[in-house]
Amino acid sequence: MTQQEEFYSILAAGKLTAYYQPIVSLSDGRIYGYEALARGPASSQLAMPDQLWAVAEKEQRLYALETLARKRAVEGFARANPAWKLFINLNANVIYDPQFTPGQTLALLKKHGLTPEQIVFEITERQSISDFTAFKQALSHYRYQGYKIAIDDAGAGYSSLQAIAELRPDYIKIDRSIIRGVDRDDIKAILLETMAVFAGKIGCQLVAEGIETLAELEVVTALGVPLGQGYVFARPQPGLPSISADTLRWWIGKRMEASG
Repeated sequence: MTQQEEFYSILAAGKLTAYYQPIVSLSDGRIYGYEALARGPASSQLAMPDQLWAVAEKEQRLYALETLARKRAVEGFARANPAWKLFINLNANVIYDPQFTPGQTLALLKKHGLTPEQIVFEITERQSISDFTAFKQALSHYRYQGYKIAIDDAGAGYSSLQAIAELRPDYIKIDRSIIRGVDRDDIKAILLETMAVFAGKIGCQLVAEGIETLAELEVVTALGVPLGQGYVFARPQPGLPSISADTLRWWIGKRMEASG
């Protein structure tokens, strides 16, 4: 079976699984929300999202795939703590898909007892936005209904600063390339601290992605970044994973130190 045939088989049968990874408040170690990640069948050529979305874009079926991924994400989050946020990826090129039609997400949320205020759409910075005016117009119906917006992968691709200035996001997710080894790299630490101050000044929350070690977590927390995500908390998996026992013990130790 070709990748194209497999892609249409996945769409027709709805064979996507939502994996979730926690996003954690770094001030107290509590779960703030989850990012939902779409996965194809494990045995498929399109099991991982990069291949899956590449074929969807080639076939001009981005919106069809995104609709299915969103459906799976919401279904798996329906019984979660209502205070948690659900972060869902929004491919920047989806607005050019001929099938793109606003309004379907609200009906899906109502069906599962969720509200737009619980949803954050992550716009990946790895896709260049060539027409910010058109893209902002496409986003306006989401914002009007109460959804929040995040810039994902900031610092990894095309035009992070322009995207932030034009789209005025509620969250900025710093790419893992900046977080990796931040405990051993003064330049990365200064950059991260600067971004944390900048985000605070514009009323935006910074999320450090890809935190993998307790040493990285220590530095990210000390620099004032409010939210974190990465393997140090939990790997993406079906269901809503808890924070790892090792990291919870680290938090307990930090609290004991703080209390004297």
